[in-house]
Amino acid sequence: MFDFLIGILFFLSSFSFSEFIEIENCDDDDSFSIVCGFQNPEDLYLSPSKNKIIISEFGSLAPITKYGEISFYDLVSESKKSPNFLYEENTWGDPKCDRKSQKLSPHGMDLIQRYDGKFMLAVVNHLPNESVEFYELIESDTIELIWRGCIDAPKNKYFNDVALKTDGSFYITHMYDFNASQWSIAYASITKNPTGEIYFWNLDDGFTAVPNTTGSFPNGIDLDKSEENLYINYWFSGKTVKFNLKSLSTEYEHVGGGKDNLLVTDSGLWVAAHDYSGLESLQCDYSIIQCPLPFTIYHLALEDLDVLGTYSFSNGQMGAATVALPNKNKIWLGSFHGDRIASFKLK
Repeated sequence: MFDFLIGILFFLSSFSFSEFIEIENCDDDDSFSIVCGFQNPEDLYLSPSKNKIIISEFGSLAPITKYGEISFYDLVSESKKSPNFLYEENTWGDPKCDRKSQKLSPHGMDLIQRYDGKFMLAVVNHLPNESVEFYELIESDTIELIWRGCIDAPKNKYFNDVALKTDGSFYITHMYDFNASQWSIAYASITKNPTGEIYFWNLDDGFTAVPNTTGSFPNGIDLDKSEENLYINYWFSGKTVKFNLKSLSTEYEHVGGGKDNLLVTDSGLWVAAHDYSGLESLQCDYSIIQCPLPFTIYHLALEDLDVLGTYSFSNGQMGAATVALPNKNKIWLGSFHGDRIASFKLK
């Protein structure tokens, strides 16, 4: 029955919404510099030297078993490379979590310098089981990732993005339950009904839900440097919120587009938003190499989410951007469905 309903929705969406131009080559255009050779580069982070971009190449959610990888793009040599992986004892995660396979399907990431000076990369992972993976990142001419532990997700929870604290604990977005029907998720994309919330994890207490964070498809998340405020994106409702962790309340809110990932930087908050509905996203099926749907990058003030700048794109060589990563005079972009990363210059 579900396949029949989705088929109807897809059929209706092809008539109800404007047709898009499929992206078929890897050429630069007037807006973007393009780098191809990736699989769904969903999340991006600058390395400590700021000479490399760490990339989460998404595979799939269970029960589909399409694996991805963690890679990096060297900004000096302008080439894609693979990190060197080492696997050590689980000293940063839950001792009960045991990684039996090196395969994974990475999603959201966070990279911080811990209280002990080590660089910690946390990766939301969907395969072969739902987990959060911890790596120590060591940078030289290349990137070395030393596996330092993992945490199994609570039963029935799908995670999306993670925000680390310097002590190794973290906040994480639960986008929806594993047993939620695809029909109910499609319906929530229209009605903006709540589907998930934010969880906090530490070694002593495990996962606990953060009060007053329930919303319609929680997505990107990040902490400010004081670790007193969370910035949270809700994809279906199009909200970015500044959430005070002391009062456990939302202080400021920005609405616009389907909010995906966000990044806290010295220059402000950078937010990627999709300018299309959940139904329109059905047009980007597996026959499409690079989803071309329109998007906007918002530059928001950390204090009150005032808009500092907007950058909107459509019908270009990059579509459906999920993340906006500033570096020097450029913004780097990833996508949940595509073969490329891209950059555009700030004026």
